[in-house]
Amino acid sequence: MNARLVLVVSGALVAVPTIAWACGGGGGGDSGSSGGDSGGGDSGSSYSGSDSGTATPSCFDTSDVHGYRECTSFGAWRARKVAIAVELAAVSSLVDLSGVSAAGSIAHSDGSTYTYRVVGEDFADDLRPAHGLALRTLLHGRNLYGGLETSFQLVEAEERLLYMDSGAMLAPRVNGVTSTLVVVGARRFVDQLLGPLAPRGVSAGAELGAGLRMTALEAESRKGACITIDRTIDVAPAVEARARVDLWFTPHVSMGLWGGTDLVTRAPSAGLVFASHFRAYDGTR
Repeated sequence: MNARLVLVVSGALVAVPTIAWACGGGGGGDSGSSGGDSGGGDSGSSYSGSDSGTATPSCFDTSDVHGYRECTSFGAWRARKVAIAVELAAVSSLVDLSGVSAAGSIAHSDGSTYTYRVVGEDFADDLRPAHGLALRTLLHGRNLYGGLETSFQLVEAEERLLYMDSGAMLAPRVNGVTSTLVVVGARRFVDQLLGPLAPRGVSAGAELGAGLRMTALEAESRKGACITIDRTIDVAPAVEARARVDLWFTPHVSMGLWGGTDLVTRAPSAGLVFASHFRAYDGTR
């Protein structure tokens, strides 16, 4: 009866080795040995506690603000490491028309035809103001960036009338200018250059854009009640050097100004830029 009671109680305590020695008698010393084993087991169970005491985090963050963290953020998969910015700019510039030319043939309903050729001075003054928009997609590295820019500007040109030998009046005009440039630049934050006392949310840089500028030209011929329009496109190389300053409202939104010069025509340009950044600070902080 006592053995059964010990078995039941010991079974509840999951101490089967103690029961075996108790039933055999003389279990005092052995029980102590078993107790020692049990104590050893308890000592072994402190293994996880030892690990937790010696393990240290691999990184310490000084700030929990996204963009200022030094440790890898949750979900930072490989695609997140690509820093892409999309910029929309309001652009104003002076367009040099001195090198623009257009030629063609015009026919009127009365059967008369004539050929024409007009050059920059026939359109308007050499330098004419133009205003429009530019869309830029840029891929950023640590300090350098590159991408593609496409812009369209309407030209403020005065209309001039040219009297042709056929009796018609020719009115040449410039409709607009489209540019496609490959852009390469460098940019740093002011506090990274001048130290912690400088403004933190301001960046400055310089860039160079090279590509093609296409000028849409139109020649309107008027003879009596007949009006005929001939359209051509003048294509010329474009190389622009610019300096820019940006103010960052958030790690993903900035606004900036650029000023530049076309190195081919020496015509100045300026832009007001609104940018959206897919990665905080384009990964440069």
